[in-house]
Amino acid sequence: MFRHLSVLLLVSASSTVAEDGGDAYEVLCSHGLPIGLLPKGVQEFRIDGDSRFEVRLPSPCTAKFDGEVLYNATVSGTISPGQIASLSGISAQDLFLWFLVRAIRLDDQASGIIHFDVGVVDK
Repeated sequence: MFRHLSVLLLVSASSTVAEDGGDAYEVLCSHGLPIGLLPKGVQEFRIDGDSRFEVRLPSPCTAKFDGEVLYNATVSGTISPGQIASLSGISAQDLFLWFLVRAIRLDDQASGIIHFDVGVVDK
């Protein structure tokens, strides 16, 4: 089963990285990903030289895309242009079941289609 989620992309030229949450959205943009992939209210953001990042939210929360997505209070992964790999801390619901999201990738910047890779299905 394959489903796709259309998302409007916002891209910026570059970003600076600090320890506060404000830069998490800039890093998404600088990698060609929409800022809406992270919920509002990031409290802490860290990224290392290998592009491994960690985001801390005030508490777990949910978001509505094509289906419901659950964010843990801590989300981490490795970001590169158009994708986030080795993702942890995000689950997506499909057919009343929850699946861990392993990766998020941009299909094509022009189309704005984002894939949530949950192993069993590509949402």
